[in-house]
Amino acid sequence: MNYNTQVSILYWSYLIIPILLFTIYKLTKWNKNSKKKNTILTIILLFSLLYTDCRFIEPNILTVKKTQINIWLENQVKIALVSDFHIWVYKKTSFLEKTVKEINKIEELNYVLIAWDLTYYRPTGEMFLPLKDIKVPTYFVLWNHDNINNTEKNEKFRRNILSVMNSLWLDYLDNKIIETENFYLVWLWSNSIWDDNIELLNKLKEEDKIIVLTHSPDTTLKYTNNKADLTLCWHTHWWQLKIPFLYKNFIPTEWNFDEWLTDEKYTKLFISSGIWEIWLPFRFLNPPVIDILEIN
Repeated sequence: MNYNTQVSILYWSYLIIPILLFTIYKLTKWNKNSKKKNTILTIILLFSLLYTDCRFIEPNILTVKKTQINIWLENQVKIALVSDFHIWVYKKTSFLEKTVKEINKIEELNYVLIAWDLTYYRPTGEMFLPLKDIKVPTYFVLWNHDNINNTEKNEKFRRNILSVMNSLWLDYLDNKIIETENFYLVWLWSNSIWDDNIELLNKLKEEDKIIVLTHSPDTTLKYTNNKADLTLCWHTHWWQLKIPFLYKNFIPTEWNFDEWLTDEKYTKLFISSGIWEIWLPFRFLNPPVIDILEIN
């Protein structure tokens, strides 16, 4: 689905407002309508209310979800994980400002991990200036929507983002290992552009406490040992429209990944459902979330 199509969907979606108001108006004349007409109007009203929730209410309800995870750290660490920003088409900088304010309300927070797809159709890096107000050490990664291919235009855009993020004193995890006081933080590339750099884990010892960030949970299928104590993923959007019995068919993974926290063969796996929307500007039973991970 191209950019113009998605922008058209965005603006055409506002037509639901006059449809909803007109339907309510017609239903006020219930006694004057035929039974069949009232039935049709009721169905239209219910659909309009559901549509309004998915389009205008749920996408703007920013939730904070706490999850406790035990990987036997010496001291508890509290991490805020925010993922899949996709800023530009459906959400703007104002929602990013709202997200930063919520992050800053969290008490005893140690780190923020910004796990991206940062962008959606490549805006300018200046749109991310609100991130300068985050009060704790922050690490970020770029992904396929930030590095679509190796064209000169995309490389220029990527350099622009990195320049802005570096000016904000945010740490870029570029396929490397970061040693913190309580654990090692490892970022693995994993999409169609780059191969999963599982070998990076071989630089660490079995007894080390290791938290891995990787875009797709399918990366965990390539693990061959237990070195990764915890793997943090996003990418699935968990899926945006969480229609019972149907949404799993739209989760873009090879394996049947779904739940927030699971025990996989070689690692504990946590999947965030993300902040923003792609393809369609809708969410259902799955509002945007800041995940607070209390890791022991």
